[in-house]
Amino acid sequence: MKIRTIRIVFLASFLTILAVYIMSPNIVTIPMQALYLIFPVAAALIALYASRIFGFKSANGRAILLITGGVVCWGIAEVIGFVLDNFLAVDNLIPRVDSFFFLLAYPIFGAGIYQCFITSGVKLKQVKKTLLAIVVSISIILTTLVGYFGIYQAYDPSVDLLTNIVNIGYGIGDLILIVLSLLTILVASEYKGGKLASFWKIMTAGFFVFLIADTLFFTMWGDLVVEGTKPYAVIVEMLWVASYQLLTYGLLENYVHISSVQKSIKLKLSQK
Repeated sequence: MKIRTIRIVFLASFLTILAVYIMSPNIVTIPMQALYLIFPVAAALIALYASRIFGFKSANGRAILLITGGVVCWGIAEVIGFVLDNFLAVDNLIPRVDSFFFLLAYPIFGAGIYQCFITSGVKLKQVKKTLLAIVVSISIILTTLVGYFGIYQAYDPSVDLLTNIVNIGYGIGDLILIVLSLLTILVASEYKGGKLASFWKIMTAGFFVFLIADTLFFTMWGDLVVEGTKPYAVIVEMLWVASYQLLTYGLLENYVHISSVQKSIKLKLSQK
């Protein structure tokens, strides 16, 4: 499948679910939640499919497999959350099993990003100082915003400490992934002509959209999203869908690129 075709399919699917959510009078029904569930499940399955081309023999392969593991953890968490919310009625149970898988994904993602970072062989001192300064500035701004909205605003004195730790953990986890990803983009841009930079830009965009959605949900819009109040619930749900699609697209595009390179190598070898 060509990259252009993949882009069209992803865009069409996003616009379709957006239209359904806008036109639906109630978006908290089981069928509507099942429709949303398609995207994290598809992300996990496609990530597993794309990871077939990689292995543990190469450092980059191990990094991509770890990223896949993070996507799969989020997919599992979404499925568990769907079952708990609609069939087991354990809304007030904290920490929930789905929260465990959501939070577990962060160190797995972090390990994958770190693996790619250190195996590139490029040091930060080799990166242009202007670009490094921009990344540091963005990181400081994001840290300040997340500190206020994702920690200070998300803290709820009316609930127990464990609940607050879990809720705040999402914003902190998203922020760490974004900062690591931004640094990895700088390194990847210097690695073998910058072929990995495009992949990490897409992944960073996915993590950033997740940060926005999680911050909105765990601060001022949480109850509105749970109740299905428009347009707040639609905005947050679509941000989550978009983030899943960005992560999936990044892995799938990388898979297509690696596949084409391998086929080209095999063709050249066969012609000798």
